[in-house]
Amino acid sequence: MNRQQILEYYAREDISKALIEHSKEREAVGTFFDGTYEKRPNIIQYPNDIVQMVRKGVVSFHFSVERWKNAMSVNSQNYSEMRSGWDFVLDIDSKLGIEESKTAAMLICRTLEKYGVRNYGIKFSGRRGFHISVGWEAFPKEVDYKPLARMYPEAPRILARFIRKKISKVLMRKLVKRRSAKELIEALGEAPSRLSPFYFVEVEKDWGARHLFRAPYSLNEKTWLASLPIARQHLKRFEPEIAQPKKVNVKEKFFVSEENEAEDLLLEALDWHAMHTKQEKKQEPKRLVVYDKKIPEEFFPPCVKTILAGMSEGRKRSIFTLVTFLKMMNWQPEEIEQSVLEWNERNKPPLPRSILLSQMRWNLLNDRKPPNCTNETFCRSIGLYDICSKTVDHEKMKIKNPIAYPYKIMKERRKLRQDLKAVKRGFSCGVCNKEFPTMRSLAQHKGRVH
Repeated sequence: MNRQQILEYYAREDISKALIEHSKEREAVGTFFDGTYEKRPNIIQYPNDIVQMVRKGVVSFHFSVERWKNAMSVNSQNYSEMRSGWDFVLDIDSKLGIEESKTAAMLICRTLEKYGVRNYGIKFSGRRGFHISVGWEAFPKEVDYKPLARMYPEAPRILARFIRKKISKVLMRKLVKRRSAKELIEALGEAPSRLSPFYFVEVEKDWGARHLFRAPYSLNEKTWLASLPIARQHLKRFEPEIAQPKKVNVKEKFFVSEENEAEDLLLEALDWHAMHTKQEKKQEPKRLVVYDKKIPEEFFPPCVKTILAGMSEGRKRSIFTLVTFLKMMNWQPEEIEQSVLEWNERNKPPLPRSILLSQMRWNLLNDRKPPNCTNETFCRSIGLYDICSKTVDHEKMKIKNPIAYPYKIMKERRKLRQDLKAVKRGFSCGVCNKEFPTMRSLAQHKGRVH
């Protein structure tokens, strides 16, 4: 579309009226051709505000999910005070295409309905996905005596993760039914250690302060289709051609809700999160944190050094040991990746790159500690424990896991350095530990005091 066509679209009375209606209590931010945003904060109140922004080069509009008491006064210092509420907006997108996004959107709709939410908004994103909204009015205003407006972004993040959990298995089955597992893996580019539907269909779960979403009836600058609200019953049959600017009819609203109808959904999600967090804490490995700097290889135990030298057996199992160990040694993901790729070149023979990358990615994304020293599968069966035990007395040093070894060695070295410094400083009284520069002054002290 050229500038004149864009201006003509936004100058339409029904379009400008719909944008203004949906922008109440929100920031309204314009986007230029190159995807950059206008200066924030900003609002739109009148049709002429929209026209003037388009004349300056704005081609699309984004609104804040947060509602503000005074959007023009919002700054990084007063978010909590200025926020009057927030709307729950899920962004669904798929690299496979709009049909897969549609499948996820319908599953989310069913989940909302299962928890009694009948009034929710759906709109086409303008490209290959959908947005689903549950309005602020649908939620209770307090939870556990806390204002829900102040529970942003934690509460909507928990809601998003809860919904993802609820649809995960069914979505995966539907994706595999629609496309074979082989097709899905080819679309991903490499074989993952396990298939997750969210590799193929993104359902947004993390956002922060002043998060934006594409405004209802705004154009999408990548396709020049409108972000069109649609009725629930039309979702299954929706085709993007309906969102062509000339065909757009303003019929549906994006924010529709009934008082407190999402209360059960929110409380169920919060309970699930509390239980999930409790279980994670129980399983969380104890981490010996001496300092947060990267621990160099010189402090690694013999078993890890043996792995790093290259393996002929147990290579796949050693990926887990190596990645989890390096994570606990405060190595950055890019450093771990580089080290593992170099390690694989030393293996005889090297592992296929697809297996290596998928196993490494899985272990980087999940918090696990390395297997214990006496573990049969990962250590004893491939000889690592025998190699290590020749130089390390595990019982005497009280080492049950490889991650304990570097900290024990560093502690011993620090103690040795402290002892050496004490010797360099002078002479110490064996009774009161007081330091003296010469033996004579120490003898005089003992004579007078002790």
